[in-house]
Amino acid sequence: MKLNLLKDLRSNSELRNQFIIDTGIRTDDLEDTLSDGDLGLIVCYLEDAHTVFYYATENGSCTVVCWRGYFFSESEWDDLAGPFSSLEEALDPIRYLLEYGDDCDTDSASHSVESKLSDEETFKVIAKLVSIKDVVEVNGVKYRRTKSGYLKE
Repeated sequence: MKLNLLKDLRSNSELRNQFIIDTGIRTDDLEDTLSDGDLGLIVCYLEDAHTVFYYATENGSCTVVCWRGYFFSESEWDDLAGPFSSLEEALDPIRYLLEYGDDCDTDSASHSVESKLSDEETFKVIAKLVSIKDVVEVNGVKYRRTKSGYLKE
């Protein structure tokens, strides 16, 4: 099944009402955005409360947003992608940003992750984010990557 958030919001008044409740957007503003067909702005309205994964370093960031089964991902280097029906699909376009720790030395940068995923899911997503012996901050806690995984500092 191909997801189309703009089409679904246009055709489903219950979904539109839930979007208004969940984002706090005014009805007129939502209608204007839907008329313009601006999917990026729709996702932007969702980011504050519905970002499930966010990674930042000095060189940029990437984000995964989920709302009612619609997953989106984007980074400073890639356009908005989605909607996808799963987290794994949403991670695919940005996966190269999350798995470069074995390919280059990441020691000179800071790495910060904010995640609403379970710890197990989060550490699976960032398994190769930084080089072995480097540190990543996850939800405010620092972890050092070892050959066997991440250890709390």
